[in-house]
Amino acid sequence: MKRTYTVAILAGLCACVLAQAFFSMRQKSLTYDEVAYIPAGYSYVVTGDFRLNHEQPPLMKLLAGVAILPLHPHLPVESESWRAAGEGHLNTQWEFGNEFLRAAGADLQRLVLLARLPVVLVTMLLVVGVFLFARDLYGPWAGVLAAALCAFDPNILAHGRLSTTDLGLTCFVLWAVWAYRRLARNPTAGNLLMAGALLGLALLTKFSGLFLLALYPLWALVLPFLPKGITVPGGRWGRWPQHVLANRLVYSVGMTVMVMLVALVVVSLGYFAPGRVDIYFRDFFVVNVNVNLRYETYFHGAFHDGRLWYYFLAAFLLKTPLAFLLLLLLRGATQLWHREEGWADRVLLFSPVAIWFVIISWKAFQIGLRYVLPVYPFLFVYAAGIVASPLFARREMRLAVGALMVWFVASSAAVYPNYLTYFNEIAGGPSHGIEWLDDSNVDWGQDVILLRDFLDTYGITDAKLTPMARYDPALYGLPGVDVPPHVAVGLLSRPNPPPGIYAVSAHLLNRAKLPGAPLVDPLRDLRPVAVLGNTIYIFDLR
Repeated sequence: MKRTYTVAILAGLCACVLAQAFFSMRQKSLTYDEVAYIPAGYSYVVTGDFRLNHEQPPLMKLLAGVAILPLHPHLPVESESWRAAGEGHLNTQWEFGNEFLRAAGADLQRLVLLARLPVVLVTMLLVVGVFLFARDLYGPWAGVLAAALCAFDPNILAHGRLSTTDLGLTCFVLWAVWAYRRLARNPTAGNLLMAGALLGLALLTKFSGLFLLALYPLWALVLPFLPKGITVPGGRWGRWPQHVLANRLVYSVGMTVMVMLVALVVVSLGYFAPGRVDIYFRDFFVVNVNVNLRYETYFHGAFHDGRLWYYFLAAFLLKTPLAFLLLLLLRGATQLWHREEGWADRVLLFSPVAIWFVIISWKAFQIGLRYVLPVYPFLFVYAAGIVASPLFARREMRLAVGALMVWFVASSAAVYPNYLTYFNEIAGGPSHGIEWLDDSNVDWGQDVILLRDFLDTYGITDAKLTPMARYDPALYGLPGVDVPPHVAVGLLSRPNPPPGIYAVSAHLLNRAKLPGAPLVDPLRDLRPVAVLGNTIYIFDLR
């Protein structure tokens, strides 16, 4: 494939990401975490003070803060919540977030849109990274296929338009691994700095980026076994005697240590404190400070006190397009049929997938597929390798891959703009997602705008409003009464609820079943007059 064609196709895919993300995010209100992240990022930029939202590193929040600078929103540093945050009261960040949103003096929808734009750009960067990785391993057509998978995946698009940390981590983890492989093949000072900088950026997006540090020692041992060896100053190492292999491993380990040192310097710069890596590791120990440690896991209609070892694997199988799962199976089958070389490259591809699933399943709160989002780009790259298989020369194989791609894109387009609620055919589709999983798998408070438009259309001014939002719905101009979740759900779970119109979050309705089987299960026993974005149920009980 000519390079001009490749660049044109890649540019077109990035334009598709931009269009899908931009037009869909305009219809989506603030999500739960954005209430804390956006004000925190803006405060970092204008004050250099990192007292807000210690739970995650600052990079993606800084980008959001820079993006909203043209609006000159007011930062209420005179508030009690700001002072309390400076004294170490971390929970006050939510109160401060609401104060910021009320006092900003800027149009809320425009402010949120600008804060999300950097994440859209990072998503486009992820598409480019996936292309480069697949191209380097399997050729330009594989690069195009991998980039297309990334550009239309509903889970990537769901988080690729929110001002949160998950997509940033996904992007920079992929780029860090690609740059590390590139350094092994061409160990120049520039490539060393790039590999270290990208690792540093991955660490600065989310603390789970630290998983990479556990993989680098493994990769240092694997590098010498890349298909064409490892290039070092003085020549290319091929299949040499064992004592030369030992020297090659020493070189690889030394290079890896230098990459980590560069990354730590970048991390300290992210806190505006050159050399102060201790700030990063200090904040690491407050990751779960604002999390309910007894938060029950919900899966397929039941709540569980402990972690389910299969939760994230099940979430992956339910929320990944079925067409892509079949493509992965087809890719694995072709590899078994025609045994390929290059096991070292497969270690680079699959070790991040394995460690994310293992550690996240072991330690993370089971509230969202987003915690394992970094596995997707590596699977896109692997699946795209099918075009390099000798079996791909067969017409029926090319037709099968083409059909799966059409199905894949169609399933993503069908759920627009409600990407966060995507569930595949195994789960019964997006409208049945809440029957399987809850929280950020389905409902993160993103449909307050839909609710406002619905109430305006039907002239409803007295509805009882309970979206899953950590802010006052009146900020979006919603008419009605904001009712606390336990009150609204408690009313709807009674045999004879007070008359009225109720607009309640799907997630909160699901949690109504937590204390035990309610007399009335709103999701099962009540018939909504509308379901907005698969997340807000409207009950007319007048």
